[in-house]
Amino acid sequence: MKAVYGPVSSWRLGRSLGIDPICRTGKVCSFDCVYCQLGKTKKKTLERKIYVSTKKVLKDLNEALSKVEADVITFSGIGEPTLAENLKEVIDYVKEETSLPLAILTNSTLLTDKDVKEALGKLDIVVAKLDAFDKESFNKINQPPKGLSFEEYVEGIKFFRKNYSGKFALQMMFVEENKNFAKKMAEIAKEIDPDEIQINTPLRPCMVKPLNREELVGIKNNFKDFKNVISVYEAKKYEVRPLDLKEIQKRKRPKP
Repeated sequence: MKAVYGPVSSWRLGRSLGIDPICRTGKVCSFDCVYCQLGKTKKKTLERKIYVSTKKVLKDLNEALSKVEADVITFSGIGEPTLAENLKEVIDYVKEETSLPLAILTNSTLLTDKDVKEALGKLDIVVAKLDAFDKESFNKINQPPKGLSFEEYVEGIKFFRKNYSGKFALQMMFVEENKNFAKKMAEIAKEIDPDEIQINTPLRPCMVKPLNREELVGIKNNFKDFKNVISVYEAKKYEVRPLDLKEIQKRKRPKP
């Protein structure tokens, strides 16, 4: 299995070449979100460890860079990328190999971790998740590990945002459970003060039905106070030529 995949057409980032610092056949995550395209999280964890060697990541990356065109390199893949203990080391080496901007898609659970903050501080773009508006919705939608409260989670996002100098985007996934609470979520987002709001709904195959275009338009109306708001239905689609379609398929929901 390759640690580098894509590029994929990202509605948020353009032609995105993915780096997967987890790179396992089974998802490793600190959440078990009801809408996850990777399926169920068999074991939720907040423990950081090395899942794939830095040497392998760089080998796969160098092979890819000579064959594809991309707008950005994004840390994502099979689970939560900040769980990779060697993330900072990988980022340092990747910055030496390319001038492309570096981004990460994170579920925000480890933004208070000192080493994670240091690693993410080196990136050009951080896309952080916020899908809930209170404890109940947090437990229902994201299904966090024991010991992580909604209040601590939001405070962690706020704290990271205040100390991060790159582009900070807040991605909000809207489903049936939270679609009527967009105003409350917008109020929380104001306290975080992101550079961009990304309004999403699960269009990829999963156990949850996506909201329709009209519903997302209504939700977006609650975010008029923000300068930059993008929606998955309105975003530009990019043409890409992936290195290996099989590697992309490995990062989608497995067949039952």
